[in-house]
Amino acid sequence: MGIAFTYLRQPPKKYTFEMPQLLRWTIQNCRGHTLNLFAGKTILNGVKETRVDLNEEMPADYHMDAFAFVLMAKENGWEYETIIFDPPYNLRKSREKYLGIYTSELRKIKTELPNIVSDGGLVISYGYDTTGMGRSRGFELIHICIINHSGDHNDTLCIIEKKMQKCIHFE
Repeated sequence: MGIAFTYLRQPPKKYTFEMPQLLRWTIQNCRGHTLNLFAGKTILNGVKETRVDLNEEMPADYHMDAFAFVLMAKENGWEYETIIFDPPYNLRKSREKYLGIYTSELRKIKTELPNIVSDGGLVISYGYDTTGMGRSRGFELIHICIINHSGDHNDTLCIIEKKMQKCIHFE
């Protein structure tokens, strides 16, 4: 099976899910209990989501650091079928749009995410690259979505990766 591909044209907005086409694409690709790790202000209607955002002004179930939440979820044995991973893409963007709130813990977060994604579960990542979770963390790329914003705006790149099932060895 090959990698699915979607191409959307969508003017840029301050928050990822203010873009209606990208919002629809995301909702269509969520399944089961979904962790929206950098939730922002848009609630994903029809998605059973747990919302985490550091900003107290955002509608969230947990107002806390994303890395701290992931560690708490791991400690409590919580699992999600989908994780939405949409951090501020870079320091400039965080200063312009998110009151300077920025996490430098992205690699640490990604290293812990496999502990809270169910086997066969999905991680949907957004940004300026398609690095994602990667095979080294036990994920395979299944979908790429490019959002062309026109003009001199960078495209937004979205990927969906599926956690590979653990092999059971019989002796």
